[in-house]
Amino acid sequence: MAKKKVVLFIVEGVCDEMALALPLEKLFSSELVKVEVYGGDITSDYSSKSVVARVGDCVKKHSAEYKYQVQDYAEVVLLTDMDGAYISEDLIRQDDSYSKAHYSENGIRYCNPERLHKSHLVKQQSLNQLISLDKVVRTIPFSVYFFACNLDHVLSNNANLLQKEKMKKAEEFRAKYVEDEKGFLVFFHSDVLTVGQSYIESWSYVKKGTNSLKRCSNFNIYLSSEAKQISRDFSYLLEN
Repeated sequence: MAKKKVVLFIVEGVCDEMALALPLEKLFSSELVKVEVYGGDITSDYSSKSVVARVGDCVKKHSAEYKYQVQDYAEVVLLTDMDGAYISEDLIRQDDSYSKAHYSENGIRYCNPERLHKSHLVKQQSLNQLISLDKVVRTIPFSVYFFACNLDHVLSNNANLLQKEKMKKAEEFRAKYVEDEKGFLVFFHSDVLTVGQSYIESWSYVKKGTNSLKRCSNFNIYLSSEAKQISRDFSYLLEN
């Protein structure tokens, strides 16, 4: 039997990994591929390296840790929170009562708006490069998908969870969908979340106005199209 190819999902933190790793592994369990989830907040990094190089470094770190070669990867998928990154600067309002960004669908309150705006510009620049990138480490297929305003918002309809609450919601999501692949797919295909009919259209949507603060995701596009090319066609689950 041929060696399984690795589908590497790069996520931003431990809660993302907790919520998504096992359901994705179950969803893609086959003789062709295996899923691995790896942490690394790449798009908000102030490193002097380009964001493309940082993605490459993350893949190389993963391959070194697990003894993989470039040819062992089927693809690399980056999953990122939007964090309101594309809203205008005037919608980030000064509020000293918030030491962390506090999100609503109309703006952000934060103690240091200027610092947050600079962070948004870094994320914008990073994402604008990554959206058009189709290969990393020279030959591995690559794509990037978003959760808005963040994964907590998508999973629980609350973008402002405390860390303890984040962990609890992530655990609840994992427990609910780890053995329910149809439910997992239906969740990400719900009308409440989905935007755009294509990869480019969905990214165009989330960049406009306050859309990067709204509860939405384009992960359904991955699950319904590109995913079937590497493992399985899930359409029969969504239709029944």
